[in-house]
Amino acid sequence: MKKTMMLTLLIVITAGMIWFNWGLVRTGQNQPDSTFGTSGWQENRLIAHAFGGVNGASYTNSYEAFITNYNRGYRLFEVDLVQTTDGKLVARHDWSQKLQPDLATHRGRNVTKLQFANSLIMGRFRPLTLPDILQMMKQYPDFDLIVDTKAGSKEQIQQQFAHLVNEVRRTDPALLNRIIPEIFSPEMYDTVMGIHPFPNKIYSLYKTGASAESIVEFVRDKQLTAVAMPVYRVYLNPNLVPTLHKFGVKSYVHTVNSRPVMQILSRFGVHGFYTDQEKSPEELMLADAPPGHVEFSEYMSSGLVNIRNIVMKVRNNGYK
Repeated sequence: MKKTMMLTLLIVITAGMIWFNWGLVRTGQNQPDSTFGTSGWQENRLIAHAFGGVNGASYTNSYEAFITNYNRGYRLFEVDLVQTTDGKLVARHDWSQKLQPDLATHRGRNVTKLQFANSLIMGRFRPLTLPDILQMMKQYPDFDLIVDTKAGSKEQIQQQFAHLVNEVRRTDPALLNRIIPEIFSPEMYDTVMGIHPFPNKIYSLYKTGASAESIVEFVRDKQLTAVAMPVYRVYLNPNLVPTLHKFGVKSYVHTVNSRPVMQILSRFGVHGFYTDQEKSPEELMLADAPPGHVEFSEYMSSGLVNIRNIVMKVRNNGYK
């Protein structure tokens, strides 16, 4: 118990240091002189994460997940793309054993597109390659797709997006208007936009430790209209979401599977959520929680709950 209290205190102190060092947008700085336009895909407040939850499973990026959640009413989807050893893009979050147990011995090091396509996800779901996904986009023309590529280096980013753009152009160039790349850094922005000037993109913060001010500056400079972030960013950057909101920039948070948490975060100004929830968008709609208004007590209460969850994760991983 004493160790848990000490760990909680340490996390609170660390959070406070982060708030003052890189968590705040200074008052009077970066005030909006105009608002940026938005496009139709941002009318969706809910994003089916990894094509959404299906039959109690998440992170499948599978055909069944897409069809199930499309039929539930989702029209904005996120997919994870990784590259096989023969240079093809396939829908998979990572190479962990539970997703495709029969490929476990490969550990992603020498999995080909054919091997991937012939291995069921969790033994029951159909895996998808990039051509499969593009055919689905042609068959179902009313959904948009956020792509989360797992490339690390500039060379990998160039290779993956060059392949992506070539495949799309070969299938139907118009689909490029419905593909929304997640951008993880200013450097990645320049690389991706040099390959193709995607009209829609989303700045994703889960790989960066950039300050709130630098995030706002980058969004203003590039006239981006959407930012995605982990839940903890809302608490550690307490005025980031409100500042983005002033510019007309939509904030999406991931991954949230609790409607009460969605309601609280929407009152902080959060526009939408990546989710694995196996419910329709109508069941999770947040019309009763207008964005942009939250009491300080609610902020602290929700923030402490988030800190408690961090503490429990640390304890469950053996750091007691």
